[in-house]
Amino acid sequence: MNPKEKAEELINKFKPLCGGYNGGKINKNFAKQCALIAVDEILHCEATEPSDTDWDDCGATAQYYWPQKKVDAGNFWKECKKEIEKL
Repeated sequence: MNPKEKAEELINKFKPLCGGYNGGKINKNFAKQCALIAVDEILHCEATEPSDTDWDDCGATAQYYWPQKKVDAGNFWKECKKEIEKL
């Protein structure tokens, strides 16, 4: 999944939770804000050790090198944030 696809997925997941504030219609701007908050939380957490998480979904360039995976994942989520802001 690329950053644009992930951005769209996140917004779509928040849409059902963001209705009723705009005459009962889904408010895409609220969904975008929720997605941005989620991505900011991901970017602000610091992974301390490898886990069973499949970082390859984030486009990691070094399959078994933990520090590079953290960098690659951070870059992926920064790109997701940019894509959310564009939508």
